[in-house]
Amino acid sequence: MLSALIAGGCITIFGIFFGLYMFLAYVIKAPMLGPILGPVIGSLIVNKLLEMIIVALFCMIVFSSIIAAFSVFYLDDEIRLLISSPVAIANIFWSRFVLMLVESSWMASIFFLPIFLAFCAASKAPFWAFFLYPVYLFIYLLLPNVLGGLTALILGSLFPIRQMRKVFQFLSVLVLAGMVFFFRYLEPEKLLNPNYFPSVSTYILSLRTSSLDWFPSTYLREASLHLFAGRLSDSLEAFLPLIGMVLSGLLLLHLFAAAFYRISWQKSLEAVENQVLSLEWVRRILIYPFRWFSHDVRVVCSKEITFFFRDPAVFSQLFMMIAIVIVYGYNLSILPLKDLPQLYSGEMNDTLVYFNGPFIGFILAAISMRFVYPSISLEGRAFWVVKSSPIPPSRLMVIKFFLYLIPNMLLGWALCMISNSLFVVTSQTLRVISFANVTIMAVVTTALAIGLGAVYARFDMDNPLKVAGSFGGFVYMIANGLFIINLLACQVYPMYRFYFSRFYPLRDLTGKVLIGFSLTMLLVCVIAWSAIPLIRGREAIERYEPN
Repeated sequence: MLSALIAGGCITIFGIFFGLYMFLAYVIKAPMLGPILGPVIGSLIVNKLLEMIIVALFCMIVFSSIIAAFSVFYLDDEIRLLISSPVAIANIFWSRFVLMLVESSWMASIFFLPIFLAFCAASKAPFWAFFLYPVYLFIYLLLPNVLGGLTALILGSLFPIRQMRKVFQFLSVLVLAGMVFFFRYLEPEKLLNPNYFPSVSTYILSLRTSSLDWFPSTYLREASLHLFAGRLSDSLEAFLPLIGMVLSGLLLLHLFAAAFYRISWQKSLEAVENQVLSLEWVRRILIYPFRWFSHDVRVVCSKEITFFFRDPAVFSQLFMMIAIVIVYGYNLSILPLKDLPQLYSGEMNDTLVYFNGPFIGFILAAISMRFVYPSISLEGRAFWVVKSSPIPPSRLMVIKFFLYLIPNMLLGWALCMISNSLFVVTSQTLRVISFANVTIMAVVTTALAIGLGAVYARFDMDNPLKVAGSFGGFVYMIANGLFIINLLACQVYPMYRFYFSRFYPLRDLTGKVLIGFSLTMLLVCVIAWSAIPLIRGREAIERYEPN
């Protein structure tokens, strides 16, 4: 199991690296955009793309570090013991800072590192650049973490942390959703479409100068370009201002921590956490239908719905998910399908509808990781009460499975309807297949979230974001990716015969047998992917013994 997950993660990382490398290797040859620092470095579009990615990484880590700082600096239970120990407050703070650095940056580092290494490979950088560039990235990531830690200290000194953490989580999600909308509104894909070139050629010329001269990303970009060209001395010279920023930020953070960390932590204990939002009427409407179910179903479902609407840390994530869904629909609406020849437009639409299914599956997996996967862990340290209740663990998991399956399936069907309408599906059979695939993915995605959420339960965590970002969350996403690959593999031959049925009618017995075998394997795999996680999760819960 572990080896399969590691293999899946390595395949994902290699896919990101290889896909971006092929793209950059093609774009870097474009003569009309011109080189930046020489013929080895590449084109203007590569330079701006690198700068955009560096800025995006900085913004992501800033928000992530602030949220992590609230949890690590103030809300962990072990801080009470550390503060009462004879250890200097500055040493305690720096030990917590290292933990915050890991929690806020590890996932983004895994995702972005192959992206930056793809720039190295596409630019034909010397071999030593591949070893030096991760050091550059580590130093660069220190700066947004310093900024996040400093912001958390200042807010902790001025406001009650137990309220500020919830409010800031809510506002940060809204800001991230706005960033997603803004990025899609810019439609950067027009820069690679020749049909739009007359309207953006003037804009391309203005991209030669950086709009963020004093931003840390500018220094990393310049150092990166020199490093890719093999100019180590020039690269280090361009990187020195960033090192100065990091050292100055660390010194300032040390002074603030020595002066305000103990005071801000004491203030965090003075306020009672208020988690109730003004959404009681929505909660009552959703709970009302469960009054006709059995007592255990009514109790579990009422508790899950109440927790969702009364905890901003969970409810605020809904805005980010809505932004992702809207951007998904917008991306489909701006696909240049009208530029395709009329002869191929129908076949291309049908093909896109089928291959759009895995993207819907990944959206469902991402949403389930935020809302469904932490549901077992959020029972908390008092999970022994649940185990001692009349509701057996298997019954609890089944109730949660069906409770979360309903919204998951409704969302998948809605996305499927949007894609079918935008692509103008011509085949009723393909329409049915697309809905069947989405239904299968909703079932398996929910089962994996409940099952793996129980296997990798973290009852010591009260923050659903930390639960989703743990090792179990990573395992869950890898498992979803492997299932989608498995689903496509089982449908390869039936879909091949479907697309070519107009040219090669199915008359031979061998083809019918292979289709029947493929569908049988698909049914077996779906049952296995759904049942095994739930069984393993039930066993893990039954073995659980509170400390």
